[in-house]
Amino acid sequence: MLPRTCSACAAGAVVLAFTETMAQPVPAQTEESREARLPPVTVTGVRASMISAQQVRRDNLGIVDAVVADDIVRLPDHSVADALQRVAGVQITRDRGEGGVVVIRGLTQMETLLNGREVFTAGTGRALDFSDIPAEMISAVHVHKTSSADQLEGGLGGTIDLRTRRPFDFAGREVALSARMVHGDLVRKAKPQVALLASDRWSLGAGGELGALVSLSHQRRAYREDQKSSGAPRACDSTSAAGTAGIPACPELVPGRKVYAPNATSETRSIGERERTGLNAVLQWRPSPALELYAEGSFAQFKTIQDSYQINASIGLNTGFQPGSVELFPGTDDVRRVTWTNVPVSVLSFARDTVDRTRQFALGGNWKPGDAWQVKSDLSHTQSFNHLFFSGPTLSATAAAFTHDVSSRVPGTSVSGTDLLDPANFTFVSSAYRVRPFEGSLTAWRIDAEHDLGMGIAESVSVGLRLARRRADNGAGLTFGDASVPGGLPAANRPDLVMPNPYGFMPGEDSTSLRDFLAGNLALARDPVALRTALGITGPLPSGGSPLSLWRFDERTYSAYVSTDLKAPRMPLDGRVGVRVVRTHEGASGFQSVPSAGGVAPLEVDSRYTDWLPSLSLRYAVEPGLALRAAAAKTITRPNFDQLSPSLSLLRNSVDPSLNQGLSGNPALEPVRAANVDLAVERYFGDTTAVLATVFWKKVDGFATTVSRDEVHDGETYRVSRPVNTSRGKVTGVELGYQQFYDGLPGAWSGLGLQANYTYVDGKTVLAGTGELPLQNLSRHSLNLIGMYEKGPVSARLAYNWRDRYFSGLTGVVGVGSLPSYVAAYGWLDASLRWRWNERVTFAVEGTNLLRTLRHSYYETQTRRQHAWLNDRQISMAVTVRLH
Repeated sequence: MLPRTCSACAAGAVVLAFTETMAQPVPAQTEESREARLPPVTVTGVRASMISAQQVRRDNLGIVDAVVADDIVRLPDHSVADALQRVAGVQITRDRGEGGVVVIRGLTQMETLLNGREVFTAGTGRALDFSDIPAEMISAVHVHKTSSADQLEGGLGGTIDLRTRRPFDFAGREVALSARMVHGDLVRKAKPQVALLASDRWSLGAGGELGALVSLSHQRRAYREDQKSSGAPRACDSTSAAGTAGIPACPELVPGRKVYAPNATSETRSIGERERTGLNAVLQWRPSPALELYAEGSFAQFKTIQDSYQINASIGLNTGFQPGSVELFPGTDDVRRVTWTNVPVSVLSFARDTVDRTRQFALGGNWKPGDAWQVKSDLSHTQSFNHLFFSGPTLSATAAAFTHDVSSRVPGTSVSGTDLLDPANFTFVSSAYRVRPFEGSLTAWRIDAEHDLGMGIAESVSVGLRLARRRADNGAGLTFGDASVPGGLPAANRPDLVMPNPYGFMPGEDSTSLRDFLAGNLALARDPVALRTALGITGPLPSGGSPLSLWRFDERTYSAYVSTDLKAPRMPLDGRVGVRVVRTHEGASGFQSVPSAGGVAPLEVDSRYTDWLPSLSLRYAVEPGLALRAAAAKTITRPNFDQLSPSLSLLRNSVDPSLNQGLSGNPALEPVRAANVDLAVERYFGDTTAVLATVFWKKVDGFATTVSRDEVHDGETYRVSRPVNTSRGKVTGVELGYQQFYDGLPGAWSGLGLQANYTYVDGKTVLAGTGELPLQNLSRHSLNLIGMYEKGPVSARLAYNWRDRYFSGLTGVVGVGSLPSYVAAYGWLDASLRWRWNERVTFAVEGTNLLRTLRHSYYETQTRRQHAWLNDRQISMAVTVRLH
């Protein structure tokens, strides 16, 4: 069979069909043999989720971790990304209080699948934004940390496969309805979420059996995120006080000494609503025991509507400071407190709305013409659209004095000598307008065949072929329509366009902030033409971006594989060995500057390359319940589309041709490639009890780094900056896991359970001209502790996730150099309490971010503050009704 996984367990945690005991050997039996021995047993809740996830790990020849739904219409967490953070080796960043970017073993380069098919969010990258998918649509998430030949290429760090339910996962009719109300304590609003699943199957007599399923989810969530940012540290001494071209001077704060002071504050309140809609429909037809056909369709839409109010204060051309106000952190040259004078202040109020929309349709089947053969085929088409809208007015003022104190958890800021609520002190200076679209599509067909050999070491041989065509473009590009207000417009002349800032800032934090100020009224922000007219801007809105920013791709891939399942005679050793070969044809189009003609010209580039990807997985049963694993494979991830863009911008210097500059992507970029080795030991003591340990190594080659080189274009030499494959990296790490329900405890205590995992990952890369750096978004240490209770009708869960500090990027600062930025270590606490009133109705109370965690980042050292974020504590009440 292809692949050898427990598909019934993976498809959902409601009906589980397995009765293996820990006395049996670790190598998996086939799904058919388990189903033949005992009928399905209905198991629900956290315990069922653990049993199913553990079985997925045991049954796979590779190293696969899983998160499985603990009820028919929900994962254990509100979002897919939040559920993924519970998996050892997986870390996430946060976006508006939810899980954001997912990192597997230090790498963001991964393959994302929906029911085994490639799925993505249109954009510059290739993977799915997990925020797009309502958690209620998903029955299980499989995280493949090792690779095999039959798996789709593209997962440098790993492959994440989201699984939805099918009608044949259930014994008969199944209908479930879930409703939830979610309240955010900062935004002070509650929004509803509903989910419905309806499935049934019918006997058609001689026509076999037919099943149909519809799953619908609609989520609304109000949120608020407060962010305070301190500007990059500026060098302040007698030299820097003279200023640099285009850079305001920094006064000499301490006579005869160079010190470093944050050059600004930026304080943003973002209030919005996120809306997710998901639909999944499936038909399954089994006309005979040997043939099964299916048709699937899925739709996901993710919308964010956000209003933001941002006030900024920064060092200006005429900024001074109050003598005696300067304090340094002891033993450093970093300024802890200073009062600036004559400080420019700006207030940007803006609407920021986004929408992602993804559709996927598939037809396929599974045919078993005999005991020894199995053939599978799948044809799918995926379309994705991504759009950003940004618009709003900017006000300007000057503060007599601005005090900045960065010694507290949230840096303290205050203004004196100027009333920032007085319209007479403000002028409208500009209106922002930006629109950015992305589109993408993929048509793919694959066929896989497996033949059971039943002889010698080779148990079976599998072959497969996949043809795919992916298209991607950025439409009209980034439309940048920011415009200045002619001569400025006094706010007092248009009182209808301003209002007092409607929100405080970071409640509960013991520090001052800029709370009392005028902000732009956003009533016209989503009508940019009307807003510009009201501000006296007469120029029309642009209809698109520069042609030099455009790119379009037509990518075709042809892949084939062969693999063999192995079983050693007279030894408890099995495995899989294979190779996948992939031919990629990249067609890219864009535009390039033609300085001699003063215009642009179309540009088309083709590239082709072939990758051979061998893989090997071995599993050895030392004794019943104890297994050793080893895996080795080569993996790849293709470059992002913006990196591959052929569009070339040339800036000619008519005075000094040696200063000619250029900027472009690089359609000749090759994939990032990695060699991977994993070793694991697994001890299973029961259906829910296991101790796991994995050691892994990755050697990565081909990270893209921007390099400037001389190139000849249009008869002249230009210094062109392009990304090139120069950087190498290495990742090593250890994953430890433990889980158990303590059934041996007396009475009610026997409902207690614990899941715990710890990950250590050390990842570094070498960048040209910079040297060795840690991998971005990678914490060296991370930990999950999940306390559980399930007894009778009560089920409870307390989940704590902690991650160490991580490198977030480099910032170039004039007079200082390149500074690394780090997000400090933080923990996140979620909990749920569920009560099963009867077999049909379950009530739940759930909470996320119960600690109302304050996250912060810094430049190089903790005395150089960068950002601080505060998100809502979310509390929800839910009810689930099963109507079968």
